[in-house]
Amino acid sequence: MSGIGDGGVAPIAVIHAADETANGVKLVASFTITIAYSDLIVGDIMISLLHTLLELGHSTSKNLEFAHSPDVNVSYGEETITETNLLEIRRRHPHKVTLLTFSKSQESKNTGADWEWHIIGRVYTLKMRVQAKRIHKAGGIGNLKQIGKGAAKPQIDLLIEDAKANSLFPAYCFYSAEPQRSYWVKGPVDETAEAFEAGCLIADAETVKSTSPKKLKDIENDTVPWHFLCARHKFSARRSPYLQRFREDRPIQRYIEQFVEEVIPAYEDRTTASGLPTIFQLNDARSRLDEGKGISRTPEAVGKETLPEDFERRGITRFLKIDMRTPDLFAIRADL
Repeated sequence: MSGIGDGGVAPIAVIHAADETANGVKLVASFTITIAYSDLIVGDIMISLLHTLLELGHSTSKNLEFAHSPDVNVSYGEETITETNLLEIRRRHPHKVTLLTFSKSQESKNTGADWEWHIIGRVYTLKMRVQAKRIHKAGGIGNLKQIGKGAAKPQIDLLIEDAKANSLFPAYCFYSAEPQRSYWVKGPVDETAEAFEAGCLIADAETVKSTSPKKLKDIENDTVPWHFLCARHKFSARRSPYLQRFREDRPIQRYIEQFVEEVIPAYEDRTTASGLPTIFQLNDARSRLDEGKGISRTPEAVGKETLPEDFERRGITRFLKIDMRTPDLFAIRADL
């Protein structure tokens, strides 16, 4: 077998697709994923975007639940969550991700958005304008019609109007803890696995406006976990039996575990018509996405469209671009 550094390949993870039966879980497919060692970054391992979004959604949910604990009661705000998650996406995927920050002096007066998010596929590009919203401890969403200082209209109206003016998908990203959710809850898994929690839920801002939700439960069925941009299933993970014998908090262990973890999709009827495509659809020439909201054909020259003065003028504080024109490491098709 080839070694690290000489461009060899090796099996990284086994992906299981399971189907529910009357007698329990039946294995219907198994895939061994291999990647080139040259795709790895020693000391700062680049793992799949799917895995990253699953882990960040899970940690957001866990941290919010912990922050709500009576003996903790720590403020864990939207700014902190957003900056932590976007920075981690950038850190894990340095060759795929661009992350820029801009002045926030005009944010409340213009778009009301927290970040602009572009996902570049070989055929199509999805561009979103995203407003983060942390769910309150009791499940409340807060005032979606809040008018920022010096603004003439509610934040949600500015978000939608600016997205339409710039051909973007207007989105809310709701940060929530597991006890606050009733629809996107963890599915049943066996004792050796742990289900990922869906702490980052995306919804069309126009749907949010028409629904006027007071609590998460009023809009939750119209949201999707943000990892649905990669694969439209709920997932759980199972550690290698070898590593389960070594639970000490060794610095190297966290990185090793990423490469011996089984990621298991659960097939439940949880698909929501969010209007958001998957990355595979963005890369597939057979997709018919030309009429989709916030979707355009990918130009031949990508990367020349970032103008800081334009983002600052429109009050965008963060710009996240993920270039998925080359294969992801743990590419899981939506039609397993």
